[in-house]
Amino acid sequence: MFLKTGSPVASALTLTLVLLASGIPNARAMDVLATGDVQIRATAPGMTATGGYLTIHNHSDEDDRLVGVVADFAAKAEIHSMVHENGVMKMRALPDGIEIPAGGMVKLAPGGLHLMLMGLKQTLQAGQMLEVELIFASGRTLRLPAHVKRPGEISIGDGESDGHDQSHNHSHSNSGS
Repeated sequence: MFLKTGSPVASALTLTLVLLASGIPNARAMDVLATGDVQIRATAPGMTATGGYLTIHNHSDEDDRLVGVVADFAAKAEIHSMVHENGVMKMRALPDGIEIPAGGMVKLAPGGLHLMLMGLKQTLQAGQMLEVELIFASGRTLRLPAHVKRPGEISIGDGESDGHDQSHNHSHSNSGS
């Protein structure tokens, strides 16, 4: 089979081979794509925690699992869920992470699955640009730009507005979902 120089297939193949040969860490993550950038809720002075949101598409033919998050601007970063239990919204850490099915997607959005960023080292102001690193069970890592936004400006893919309880009046639990 011969590929015509300049064709989309030849260009994609060349880019893939160059990235893999270069040893760039994200080259292995090419088949796991975070749609858009991470959006992080801006904080008021004195706040020590906030949420991060994004959509992850898994374009590979194998399931993967988001198992970790690293954010230099936070002492601790975890993957959390929000569940309604006895009429109360409760936040729970997900120590086993979130499965990203082969060919599927997972949305981390206000009021549901999200990145929990704790022990903030600074007040996060709307307009700031930060970076987070996502770690997958497969060994893939994905470093992404993270836009700090006001609560009402956060939307993940379909224009949903931020519904997370800004007052942080919900309980935390390390038990599973």
